[in-house]
Amino acid sequence: MRQSTTFRALAIPAMAAVLAAGLARAAAAETTIPLTADRWTATNTIKFETYLGRPSLYIDKGVALARGTSLRDGTLELDMAMPEGGNFMGAVFHAASTDNSEVIWLRPRASGTPEAVQYAPALNSVGGAWKIYHGDGANAVATLPFGAWVHVKIDVSGSVANLYLNGEAKPTLTVPALAGVDGASVGVWTGAFGRGAYFSNVRYTAHPPAPPAPQPPLPPGTLADWQISDALDATAYPPGAMPNLSDVRWQNVRPETTGVVLINRYRRSPQLSFPSDPATGEPLVDRIMNNQVAGEKIVFARTLIQSDRDQLRRILFGYVNGLVVYCNGTPLYFGADVGGGIMNPVGDGVFLPLHKGANEIVFAVSNITGGWGFWARLAQFP
Repeated sequence: MRQSTTFRALAIPAMAAVLAAGLARAAAAETTIPLTADRWTATNTIKFETYLGRPSLYIDKGVALARGTSLRDGTLELDMAMPEGGNFMGAVFHAASTDNSEVIWLRPRASGTPEAVQYAPALNSVGGAWKIYHGDGANAVATLPFGAWVHVKIDVSGSVANLYLNGEAKPTLTVPALAGVDGASVGVWTGAFGRGAYFSNVRYTAHPPAPPAPQPPLPPGTLADWQISDALDATAYPPGAMPNLSDVRWQNVRPETTGVVLINRYRRSPQLSFPSDPATGEPLVDRIMNNQVAGEKIVFARTLIQSDRDQLRRILFGYVNGLVVYCNGTPLYFGADVGGGIMNPVGDGVFLPLHKGANEIVFAVSNITGGWGFWARLAQFP
């Protein structure tokens, strides 16, 4: 009997706490954001007008943030629509500024395909790092019409976000691990290459914060201790011999939990278009492959590998958009994405000719658009 009484004494406060937390969550107030000029700040053209019978906010490209909002955990709901010929329409949350936010966007031109829905962080840029955040947990199939309202609901709890479309009970997309941006503002988005979209009925409900999730270990073999340079003019560093880096300023960085060194987190991406032949539309491969795109940037990243003997050691890596790999000053690999490619999750590889002792590995990572980063792992079976 004493054990039963003790159990009830412990259980009743616990049940009360759970009930109180549930009631607090249910009672959280929904905030509707007025569609008036005094409540929004935008990077590009913004208008307030009627579209498809509703009061709406229109932005041509970029991002518009609502002033005075605060949402870390909770729900963001809105309706969005795009005229025929548009390309991107989306919502931002956890925004620290107009160029630092988490973004989920829709591509009506890709309706019915896995490219219809996209998650990616926009760091030091309006554009999202979609070439890095791609595939499971970042993309989803959806039917997205032009010229019609699409209801969007994003539920955020800790590092997880669920996207629901048009009132469906099952999420269209679950993002299991958000990249992490330290802001709390919300807003709307059409990207660096937007062609205009309309937004209406924007509202949010804040919830109590979820407990932090434990951080998963890095993938086995990940090279984790890196230093990166400033963002430099890529046209001054065509692929080839190791340049003189004696005057470069270095910053210590660490990879994300995925193992990716997300250069976007530290440096501003140029957000350019891949150059193409005006007659054929084909990419100008020679210019792209030789870092000769005006405005293209490059970052040098370096790390040390200690070896107990002279040996060949296999290294695997992925990157966006271009990469030269150097080992102790010798170039071993060169590659570049010339258009619509994404970061290779399996990776390319080379054999590193390691000497006994310290070996300097340098990655020259060039960037045009779509995200900026790399990952590198020593193969577990050389």
